[in-house]
Formats: sequence, C-alpha cells, structure tokens
Amino acid sequence: MADTAIDFFLLNLKQLKGHQLKDYRFPLTKRNIIVSLYEDLRFLRSFLRDSEQKRNEHTEVKDLASQIIDLALDAEDIIDSLIVAGITLTKRNIVEKSCHLFYPQRTLRDVIKEVESIKTVVRNIYEQKLYGMGVGQVEISSHGDSSRAIPPTVEEEFVVGFDQEAEEIKDRLTGSSEQQLQVISIVGMAGSGKTTLARKLYNDHFILYHFYIRAWTYVSQAYRKRDLLLGILCSVVEHTEGIYRMSDEKLGEELYRRLKGRRYLVVMDDIWHIDAWNDLKRSFPDDNNGSRIMFTTRIKDVALHAQPDCPPHSLLFLSEDESWNLLQRKVFLKESCPPALVDIGKLIAEKCRGLPLAIVVIAGLLAKTEKTKNWWNQVAESVSSYIVSDTEQQCMNTLALSYNHLPLHLKSCFLYFGAFPEDYEISVRKLTWLWIAEGFIQKIGEKDLEDVAEEYLMELIDRSLVLVAKTRASGGIRACRVHDLLRDLCLRKAQEEIFLQQIYKHEEFCSSSSSPIAKNQRRLSICSFIFDHITLKFSILHIRSLLYFASEQNSLPPKHMSINYGAFKLLRVSDLSAIRIPDFPNQILQLVLLRYLALRGKYLSVPESIYKLFNLETLIVSESIGDLIPTEIWTMKKLRHLCIAGENSVKSASLPPLILYNLKTMAQIQPLLFESGQKLNVFERTPNLQTLGFCGNLTSAGFLMLPDLSFLHRLETLKLFNKYNDGYSCKFLEGYEFPLNLKRLTLSKTALEWKEMSTIGMLPNLESLKLEFQACVGRRWDTSDGGFRQLKFLRFYCINIKQWNASSIHFPRLEHLVLQRSGNLEEIPSELGDISTLQIIEIIRCSQSLVNSALQIQEEQQSNGNDYLKVLIYRPDWVLTT
Repeated sequence: MADTAIDFFLLNLKQLKGHQLKDYRFPLTKRNIIVSLYEDLRFLRSFLRDSEQKRNEHTEVKDLASQIIDLALDAEDIIDSLIVAGITLTKRNIVEKSCHLFYPQRTLRDVIKEVESIKTVVRNIYEQKLYGMGVGQVEISSHGDSSRAIPPTVEEEFVVGFDQEAEEIKDRLTGSSEQQLQVISIVGMAGSGKTTLARKLYNDHFILYHFYIRAWTYVSQAYRKRDLLLGILCSVVEHTEGIYRMSDEKLGEELYRRLKGRRYLVVMDDIWHIDAWNDLKRSFPDDNNGSRIMFTTRIKDVALHAQPDCPPHSLLFLSEDESWNLLQRKVFLKESCPPALVDIGKLIAEKCRGLPLAIVVIAGLLAKTEKTKNWWNQVAESVSSYIVSDTEQQCMNTLALSYNHLPLHLKSCFLYFGAFPEDYEISVRKLTWLWIAEGFIQKIGEKDLEDVAEEYLMELIDRSLVLVAKTRASGGIRACRVHDLLRDLCLRKAQEEIFLQQIYKHEEFCSSSSSPIAKNQRRLSICSFIFDHITLKFSILHIRSLLYFASEQNSLPPKHMSINYGAFKLLRVSDLSAIRIPDFPNQILQLVLLRYLALRGKYLSVPESIYKLFNLETLIVSESIGDLIPTEIWTMKKLRHLCIAGENSVKSASLPPLILYNLKTMAQIQPLLFESGQKLNVFERTPNLQTLGFCGNLTSAGFLMLPDLSFLHRLETLKLFNKYNDGYSCKFLEGYEFPLNLKRLTLSKTALEWKEMSTIGMLPNLESLKLEFQACVGRRWDTSDGGFRQLKFLRFYCINIKQWNASSIHFPRLEHLVLQRSGNLEEIPSELGDISTLQIIEIIRCSQSLVNSALQIQEEQQSNGNDYLKVLIYRPDWVLTT
C-alpha cells in the first residue's frame, strides 16, 4: 500500500528534520523545506486515512488520494537522491546538480507548490464536509496493537469432508495388492482442498511408518527441474555444498541412488504440466516394493497421462452441512455459534459454493470482526453480489472481500507475499526482517519491531490468508506460504496499487521503446536470470527493493554487480541470496540507503568499508566458510541482525567504544577472542542480543570455553556448534552461568559429560533443548531432580547413549520428545508417559526396542484414558523395505 510508504517517508522526514540533515551534507537551502514538507504531508496523510473507504465510493476522492501519493513519492525520490549525492559526492554544486540527473523537469520546490495546492482542496473538503468527511485530525495512522503472546501457538489444521476420500487414497498408497511404482492423483479446482487432503495423508501415522522415505515438493506453473530435484533431495539427504554444485543430470542420478531399494512416497503438489513428471520420472526407481508418487493437480489430463490405468480421485465440493461445520469451526473454534447468527451463517457458507478456501477466508474475516447480525448480513450481501457462473472467479471475488476489510497496517504485509514465487516456503525470520526493512512495521509501545511483525503475521494466519508451512520446536512458526489464488490476488492488487512488480522473463524487463517498470514502482521481484539484459533505464531509479529468486548453478560473473549500483541507486532492500557471488561486490557499498542486504558465496568477505552502509539493519551472508569480521562493523549503530555463515572471528584491532543497542541477532562467530593476551568480550557491546550462535573451537583441555554471557538479560536463543574436539569429554568451567532468560539451547559436538546437564536443567526459562552429534557423551544419563521445570521440547539427534533414567518429575511440562538416529538407546523411560503435558513422541530411524518402548507407553496411556499422546514412528533403519 502506498499509504504505508508515506508513513515510512514521514518517519524518515521526522528523523531528517531532527538531526540528520548535517550528517547527510544536505544543502542548507533545502533544510527549511524539509520541515515544511513534513508538516504538510502529516496533514495530507490524515486525509488519506479518513478517505480510505470513500475512495471506493467517489472517483474524485480516489483521484485526489492518488495525486497525494504520487507527490509524496516524488518528494521522497528527490530527497533520497539528494541524500545519496550528499554522502557520495563532496562538492555542493555537484550535489545540487546530481538531483537533476534523476528529475530534470522537477525540483523539491515544484513538489512543495503542488502540495500547497492540494492542501487547499483538502481543507475545503473538510470545511464543506464534502463526501461525508468531517474535520481531519493530523496524525500518522495507527498500526494497531495486539495482546497476542509471542511465540504464537499454531492450531492443528481442521479438515472437513474428506474422510471417505482419505481412506480410499490411503488404501491405494499402502495396500499390498499392487507393489509396482504407481502415480496416484488428486484432482480438483483451485481452493477445493487438494493440498489439504494430500497433507492429511502425508502426515498420517500409518503413512509415516509404512514408507521409509517421504518427500514433498511444490511444482507450480513456472517450475524448474533443478528446484524440484533439490526440493525432493532435501527430504532424503542433508544438503551439502556439493549437492548444490551438481548439474541437473547428476542431481537426478543422486536422487535415484538415494531412493533405490527403499519404499518411498513423493508428493508433487500443484502440478500443471505433464512435462514436470516427464522431467523427473527417470529419477524414481521401481523396485516393486510399494513405492508411490502422489500428484495434486487442477488438470485431469495430467493425472491420466502419468498413470492411464489409475483413475484420479476427483474432489467434490463440500455439502451445505460440511460448509457450515467448517465455517463455524473456523470462526468460533471449539465454541458454538450464537443462535441469532446461525441462519445467516449458514447462508454465508452456502454462498461459498462448497469451496473450502472461500469458506475459511470468509471465516477469517468473520472471526476478526464484530459478531453481530447486522455485520454478518452485510457480508452475506457482499458474497451474494459476487455470484458468477465461473466458480473460481467467484472465489477470487470472495477473497478480495476479505482483503478489502483488512486493517491498513496488514494490507502491505499481505501484498508482500506476491513478491515470492508460486508455492514458495517463506522463512518467517526472513519475512519479518524484510517487512521491517520495507518500513511496514512501526514500534508499538515497548515491543520490539520483530515481535510486532510476528503479531501481524499471526493476524494474517488467523484470517486464513496465510498458511503455516513449518512450525518451530517452541510452538511458533518457522515458515509460511500462501495459496495460489491468494497469491494471484496479491499480484493483482499489487499491480493496481503499484506496490510491486514481478518479472519472470527478461523480455518483460527489457523494451526497445520504454521501460515496462511503472512510474513510482518501488519493488521488483525477479524470478529469472536477467542480469545480462539490465540496462540503465530512467524509471529503475525509483526502485527501493530488489528481490531475486531464480537460483543459478553457476556463480554470477563480477562484471554484472556494477549494474546493481548503476541501475538501483536508491535501494533499501537487496536480496541476492539466490545467486552465488565470488567476491563481495564493492559497488554495493555506494548504496548508502540500504537497510537489508543478503548475499551468498563461499569466499565472500565482509570488507572494512562496510561501515559506509550506515543505514544497514540486516546483513546476511550464506554458504560462507567464514572470515574475520572487520572492527568497523561495530560502528553501525542501526544494525539489528548479523548472520554470516561459517566460522567468523572479530578482527584483533581495538573495538570502537560504541554500544550496538539495536543488535538482536549474531551468528556465527568464534567465542574466544583475544587482544594483547587478554580475553576480549565483544558482547559487552551488544546488551540487547536475543539470538546468538557460536561456531568454531569451543573446547580446550576438557572444558567448554565460553565468554561470560550472564549479563545478556534478553538472550533467548543460544546455539553452540563445536567444530573441533581434542578427544576429551568436556565440562563447563566452574561457576559458569548462562543467561537466566535463555529459552532455546542447541548443542552440537560439544562432548559434554551427561552430568553437566544438571547445570542446563537449572535454567529457569529453558523451553527447548536440542542435543546433536555427540553433544553429550557417555552410555547413561541419570537425569537430576529439580531441573528442566519449563522444558517443552527435547531432541536427541545422533547421540550415542544406551540408557536413559528419568521420570515424570524431571520434565513436568514436556510436550514434544524427538529421538532421531540414536540407535544405541534401548528404551524411553516409561514414566515419561505420565507427564500430563506430553503430546508427541517421534522416533526417527532408531532401534526396534526403542520403538517398542514408545508404543508400550502409548498403550499404557490409552488404557488409562489418555488418547491425546501421539507416537510417530518414521521408518527405522533395521526394517527391510521389500
């Protein structure tokens, strides 16, 4: 939404007029204009807020709002260009002239005059109370508040109407009558529940146990063979740099080798063209062991072509009763609908024509708005007005109704999903950091911006506009995605409102006559390799965000990186993490407005001149082997997230006497830092760290060597990855204290003695503990009394333990236990079944005796009336797949 962009511009203007004009070498003649412009735009912003609903009713109001938005964006472009010139150039006359390189026909004074003219029109509207609008109040629009606790909980998906289909398909997947490799397809129109049904089957307890390997990949219309192969391999084997460097042919051979001799289930979700199946089918071995491929598709011919002798399962629309049950459950959860709303509620459900997606999205709107008969009647009338012969078009119109009633602060966040490729799983961490860099998130009270962003995301999930793709061990959300139809809605609205533009082919970008990028377009999402075709075009200078998603096998030639600066001088967001870059592109250092920068490359080194990007909030370097972090990075006061892969250490020069109060995330660095023989604790400069990752040599002479972190009172997540081990089992240094607020702890290759767990167990707020790759050594763990009082999630991964002694009093709040590839462990302590909060035990490729002990615990609990405990057993290594 352009309205939100103006909010962001106003905040920047407020900072400029406060103290930053001199820092930016802003021309003296322009400083008074900034103050005047800020006050005028505050007034006009209040009009935009007041006129939000009136724009749909009166063309004059809509046109006036468009003029205000265009003027504000023009002013932002001019001011940003002056800032960039003031920083990168030294002589004032050059600074003045540089602005005209951007806008040869327009100056800041021209914009001010037009703003004054529009102010007169707006005042007249208020004074005459035209269009039903009274006197406006000058304020920046509220971004709402929420009482939702962080982290949020995710409700298990509620499925209606698919019981018979699920049983039929499950029988086809696991029945022993046909052992040859088969393709089983689910066919239905968009929004009919194909993916929901497939996911229900994919996560079924018996399916988990029946298949040795399960894999899921999203295909979509614009698929790439390479992405599909990597997506499936991700479920089969841990990804390494070597896999990413393989050719498509080698990836297919690797997949075939990994699947050979094992019973597998591969889901190809949202397949549009038979070419996608033809590209991959040679990679699926047929060992006559009951392996299966499952399609979801809108096109019946695709299903029949893949398996002519196996009729697809065509999904029917929900019945009226099923539609009402789904709507009622989504709106009221486990409560009943008030009698006064039942009849109108059933009418709304009926008008959704049995399409699950339309029902859950309308339910999301009803759940978040007033539950009155008058409002529900309005919704029913709106849904009825969208009735057309094309059911899919009616669904789109119904989805648009939910979007139109979103609070203003959520509209930009929702439209941003259109920037991501179809069926793309979006990291919540990445998404929220991008939202912050884009200026969509404003501070509410004492809450961190990241917490506010997560609350906004949960609002969209609660409204069924966004789907949960992956959950965290702590119960929060790790990844999300949007349905194809909702993504189409995002792109349509984004185009209407000039919010973002997505490019699939270089022909869409390059034009012999004029640039296809709309004037005042702020965001480009590129889904094809087009750097060879970018030329310096006038309108590209408006772009503030460049998101690149088309991953390439080869590294990007260095010559193309200069284009990034030449064509996008005013960038705030640059995500090039899909491309391998051989060296850090120094031209990026001239993009002084950058707030978010993500790069990828094995040998990327952060240069000392990184301090020039003094607006930078997020710096991500993935796939790096690590390097020295320059001391200059400690001068970047706005930095919030520093994530550099590999082993990184701070340069041994003296650190600047600055404190980075905004820094929340830091990974991955070596913990032992020395200067002149003295230990250097850089974390004294980062008092507000919330997430910290150590990587490197963490042990010495039988001790785990960590710096003092006890004063990091806001630290909630700590990850320790030990890369080297001197052969000793380890202990904590005597008297070592972890931060008391720590909630999530991951240990990898730390070789701690099991008795050291008593120290960790006494952390009063610890909720998640992950022990990986011999994090602890020894044959037996005797859990100490009094510890792990708040622990909810416990995971063993590749832990060489044989005996575990514990009872329900040791983990009184445990909810989820995962035991993976810990083949020597003989059994789970039986008393853990008595923990009243325990909901899930997962056994992944462990011994038969461990599986038996888990099943015995479940049987005992069921005999005691506890049917809530789930035991999920993934195919163990010892089982033959024939």
